[in-house]
Amino acid sequence: MPDSDLSAEHASSNSSQNLYRAVCGAGALAVLMSREADWQQPSDLTLASIGFVLSYLLVTSIAARLSRKTPQRGGLIGNWIGNIDALLIGAFLAWLEFPLLTALVFTTLIQSNALSTGGVSKWTKDNLSFVLGIATVIALNQPDWNIRINQPVHVVTLAVFAFYFSFYGYQQFTQVRRLRNEVSTLREKQMSLKLNNYNLSKYLSPSLRDAIASGKEVKLETQRKRLAVFFSDIVGFSAIADEMDSDSLTAVINEYLTEMSKIAIEYGGTIDKFIGDAVMVFFGDPQTRGPKEDCIACVSMALAMKKKATELQAGWRNQGILKPLQIRIGISVGFCTVGNFGTESRLDYTLLGKEVNLASRLETSAAPGEILISHSTYLMVKDIIICEDRGEIKVKGFREPIQIYRVKDFRKNLAEDRGHLDFTTEGFSLFMDVDKIYNYEEKKVLSALHGAFRQIQQQIEKHKNGKS
Repeated sequence: MPDSDLSAEHASSNSSQNLYRAVCGAGALAVLMSREADWQQPSDLTLASIGFVLSYLLVTSIAARLSRKTPQRGGLIGNWIGNIDALLIGAFLAWLEFPLLTALVFTTLIQSNALSTGGVSKWTKDNLSFVLGIATVIALNQPDWNIRINQPVHVVTLAVFAFYFSFYGYQQFTQVRRLRNEVSTLREKQMSLKLNNYNLSKYLSPSLRDAIASGKEVKLETQRKRLAVFFSDIVGFSAIADEMDSDSLTAVINEYLTEMSKIAIEYGGTIDKFIGDAVMVFFGDPQTRGPKEDCIACVSMALAMKKKATELQAGWRNQGILKPLQIRIGISVGFCTVGNFGTESRLDYTLLGKEVNLASRLETSAAPGEILISHSTYLMVKDIIICEDRGEIKVKGFREPIQIYRVKDFRKNLAEDRGHLDFTTEGFSLFMDVDKIYNYEEKKVLSALHGAFRQIQQQIEKHKNGKS
């Protein structure tokens, strides 16, 4: 049984025993005080008996409190105190020469407490202690066995009451014990389920796992949503894998996928699947921050993955991989069908659509270390991320050529790079990459810039004249 369960059970037992001991102590004090004829000059024996009862209650209360700190030993201490309680009650009744009503009440308390807190085992031990207390006083005091009843007492009624009280206590004990066993079994099952859920959760993306845990019904259904789709793989990994032993291959691919997964989770992506060294991630479901924010997060993730792959190179060299392992990435944004596909017994949470195919095609078209994005993706991120126009390419499965862009870096990181300029506003757009301007085109570029400058100046003059 877990320590927390032992502690709770011990605390409950302590509370019950303290109440029982307090009732017995109060009863003993009441009997002692009622037997004293003259309280102006009480006998030394009465005062000593009252002092002993109060001291005993104080000492046992302190012992019970200290035993709470160690539930394992506390249960043993509680049983010993319970045995002493029964022994002292037996001795007390024998010393009083067994007044019938008092004896019946105290005996009933012992039976009920023993049966309700410890079952037959405690009942046996407490009654043995009770008899031992009686025998000890009888051996020392030899009391008068002439039992006197000053007024009619319905002994049968009291006996029935005592039996019912004791039987009820035993029933309560068995019921509590059964409930504790059931709770313990349920907790074991709960721990087993948590462990199984933890193991299963490794096969799900955190965002999907959280959606299921929130109570979302899992059924065969899909929906159309605007998503950012990401594909990546390691260039030439299949050829390199053929030259590696299984342990090294497993270590490399697991390290790579672990680091990529951490980055995907950090940026809020939903990991769709791993296909060998390939990774598929999408943004926008089951949680979305908005189409533009999802797209920016996706491209930001791609830049972080590219940087992390470079950092992993040093560790891979130590494992004998001398050829640099570079990743290539493709990203597209658009409407996809996302949801649960499959059967009622086997579901796969994934997405379908031309944007998925386009992102995959862009990834295979990218050069090592390159991130290619579609035109729709570029429109979402161009204010934050600098991209290079790569023109149009033919993509399998698409009739028309696809405009693509190469992701370079965040604008804030390239702020000091005067070779790039990208500015767009209503009625004006300018993108400049000095490294791509050839010598024979410099005059054309300058002429176009001067022409644009003159037209803007003329427009400004018209506005001034119009106002005047």
